[in-house]
Amino acid sequence: MVQAALDKLMESHERTTIVIAHRLSTVRKADRIAFIANGKLREIGAHDDLMNKPNGRYQRLVESQKRKSSVNVAAIKSDALLYLDEDEEDVDFEKEAEELASKAFNKADARNFAKPEINLYLVGIVGAVIAGGVFPAWGIVFAEMIGLLFYPALPCPTPYVPLGLEDNSCVSLLIDGSCVPYYECIANDMKRMSYEIAGYWAIIIAACLIGNILVFKGFGTATERINKRMRDMTFGALMRQEVAFFDKRSVGSITSQLQDDVAFIFAFSGEPVRTLVINLASVVTGLTISFFFMWPFALLSIAIIPLMGFATAMEMKRFLGEDEGGNEAVDGTDSPGGIIVETLLNIRTVSALTLEEQRCKDYEAALAKVDGNVMKDSFISGVLSGLSIAIQQWVNALQFWWGGWLMYKFPELYDFNSFLISMFALLFSLFALGAAAQGATDKKKAEAAAGRLFYLINRESANDPLGTDGKKLD
Repeated sequence: MVQAALDKLMESHERTTIVIAHRLSTVRKADRIAFIANGKLREIGAHDDLMNKPNGRYQRLVESQKRKSSVNVAAIKSDALLYLDEDEEDVDFEKEAEELASKAFNKADARNFAKPEINLYLVGIVGAVIAGGVFPAWGIVFAEMIGLLFYPALPCPTPYVPLGLEDNSCVSLLIDGSCVPYYECIANDMKRMSYEIAGYWAIIIAACLIGNILVFKGFGTATERINKRMRDMTFGALMRQEVAFFDKRSVGSITSQLQDDVAFIFAFSGEPVRTLVINLASVVTGLTISFFFMWPFALLSIAIIPLMGFATAMEMKRFLGEDEGGNEAVDGTDSPGGIIVETLLNIRTVSALTLEEQRCKDYEAALAKVDGNVMKDSFISGVLSGLSIAIQQWVNALQFWWGGWLMYKFPELYDFNSFLISMFALLFSLFALGAAAQGATDKKKAEAAAGRLFYLINRESANDPLGTDGKKLD
């Protein structure tokens, strides 16, 4: 009945009738039929004219609804894919949004956003100083342990006392020929030193525990507060945008702003402070100790700090497994997750046009793109790992040679214990460079994420549903 009324209305020339329909039989008798795809007019004309158009979109759509055996399925699939690919080449909304977001990025805004948590940052800085100082202290205790393991026990009686052992409290017994008291004195000294080293380890453990607790308490709490505040502002900004804003952005890109992009704000506030303080506290303390015990050795160490820092950072990444894994997943509808979302959201269209195999092929291609070249990645990872170990061993050999030469040429100034403390205090302090770099955020990704967030927050909606401006009814 409704169809008959519409047909009669369209056959009448008394008025202009506009009909919007998905069922094609509804508009068959219209004078002009407009075929619209992705907001653009693709074909226009009467039913007979459009049906006679070779490989026309309207013709293929009519045939697909009739389920004729002569339907060109390949053309329908191609046409369905062109709706996404061909039409969006004119206006790439995602690329346009990224360009607007990149212009909205400002480091100062990100830092100012973190100012309310300044007290928590101060707590984290104190913890970072303590945590950074643990590394050179660890080197000192390690040097003392090696000195204990190589504690000299001379044969009794001895024809001479080696240079550097004259001040040993047990040497007088050795000179007098009292062998048993001498060996008992050596044993007591080693026992005393072992107790002292155990006490030093207890202090280092306590400092490490307290320092890291303060770091995670300060910077961790600040991060969570910043994340919550940013998520609230981002969600509020989303609620204020007009409907056209969401037509140009996928659901995945919008939800990622609330989940992933917010976490990157910390890369411009707490993370640089934490990394800088730990590095400075460790390296400056290590250099000071090294200069105090053997300053010529410290000068050489300063020259090779960049090499050692690079090698140590690479070694820490290998130890923690950060150099493993494939490439980062690509974003948008070309990613495996994006293909799944788009397919499931439009499963009726996929089923109607028998696009299941094509979607599976697209998904497999996206997975292959994410995996990358496994052989190449493994080769690069192995080369970098070997290079880091080679640099560390070469630096250690150079340091041992230089320290041994100094002890040989200046025995009255430097002894074995001074060399060990000077070397290990500085060497262990460099471990902080690698430890502080763990979990560091990719700078480009952080800038892109911050730009998207601040663009959204500062964007003025064309039709703000939460705004109070505009006309008001009496």
